[in-house]
Amino acid sequence: MFARLIDDLREHPTRWAAGFLFVLMLFPGLDLPLSRPFYIPGRGFTWDTEGLLEFVRSVVPDVVIGSFGFCFGLWLTGLMKPDWPWRLTTPRITYLWLTLLIGPGLIVEALLKPNWGRARPKDISEFGGDAVYTLPWVPAQQCDSNCSFVSGHAAIAFWAIAYAAFLPAKQRPWGVLVGVVFGLAVGFVRIAQGGHFFSDIVAAGFIVVVVNAVFARLILNRAPAR
Repeated sequence: MFARLIDDLREHPTRWAAGFLFVLMLFPGLDLPLSRPFYIPGRGFTWDTEGLLEFVRSVVPDVVIGSFGFCFGLWLTGLMKPDWPWRLTTPRITYLWLTLLIGPGLIVEALLKPNWGRARPKDISEFGGDAVYTLPWVPAQQCDSNCSFVSGHAAIAFWAIAYAAFLPAKQRPWGVLVGVVFGLAVGFVRIAQGGHFFSDIVAAGFIVVVVNAVFARLILNRAPAR
C-alpha cells in the first residue's frame, strides 16, 4: 500500500500538493497564533518596511515574472531558429502564460483581493488596528481595496510550480515540492510583515496549484513535447 502511495505521488505530484494545501486551508484558527509572534505592541510588525524580508517581498514578483519573460524569449528565438537547442514549444509557453494570467492574475489580483474585503493582520484590533478579524471564507467589509484574501505574493511564488511540468516524470515531484516550499517561504515573509494571514497564503497556493494542474491536463498532456 505504501508503495502505491509513492507511485501515485510520483505520477500526480500536483494533486498531492493541492490536497496538502487544501488540508491546511481547513484550519483558519492558526491565523492569529501564527501572526502574533511578529507583532510588538506599540511598534507593530517591525519587518514591514525594511530589512531582508522587505527585500524578498519587493523582488519576488519581478523575479518570477522575469522568468516567464525569459521563457517567452526562448519561445520567440525558437520560432526564428528552429534548430535553437533551448527552444520552448508553443504549448508550453501557452501553458505558462495562461496559468500566470488566470491564477495569480485574474482569480487572485482581479477577483478576490479587490472584492473580498478581509482586513490585513496589521489593520485588525488584535494587532493595534481598527478593523475586525474575519474568517477567510466569509466575504467582509473590513477593507476597501487590495485586501488580505488572498496573498498575491504567495500566489506568484506558488505559480513557479508550473515549471515542474517540464521536468522528467521522476524529477517532477521534487519540482513541485520546491515550488510549494518557495510559496510557503514567501508566505512566511508576508505573515511576518503583517501583510497576510496564514489562511491567505495556503488559499493562494491551493488556487494556483489547481489552475496549474487543470491547464497542464488541457494543454500539455495533449501536446507532444516538441
